[in-house]
Amino acid sequence: MSKIRSVCIVDDSAGMRSFGTSILSKIGIEVFTAVDGYEALAVIRANSPDACFIDIEMPNLDGLKLVSILRAWPDWGKKPIAMLSSASSPFDLEKGLLYGVDIYLTKPFTLETIKKALEDLENLLDE
Repeated sequence: MSKIRSVCIVDDSAGMRSFGTSILSKIGIEVFTAVDGYEALAVIRANSPDACFIDIEMPNLDGLKLVSILRAWPDWGKKPIAMLSSASSPFDLEKGLLYGVDIYLTKPFTLETIKKALEDLENLLDE
């Protein structure tokens, strides 16, 4: 049985939220979505998903700030977080890791990319 049964996708792009929801729902993952960091805080607090996929560039509260807030919450200190971004430089990756991101994914994504990321996030729960 999968250790990750629910995920929150935080992205200001409706297309990315829809794509992620479609893929994850097909493999039995419950999906919650949010359009920015502020909405994500409420959605995550209300639903307590097992993991998050968070876009880095969003209006209002961006992904890096959201990750730093989540990492300060007692329940989210160790929960897995994947950062979604179109920025792929080594600097961008290191910046994400410094903020507490577990996995850094660059856009565009495929079905295999999302499934592999989910598997990697689940493996983090074993550590």
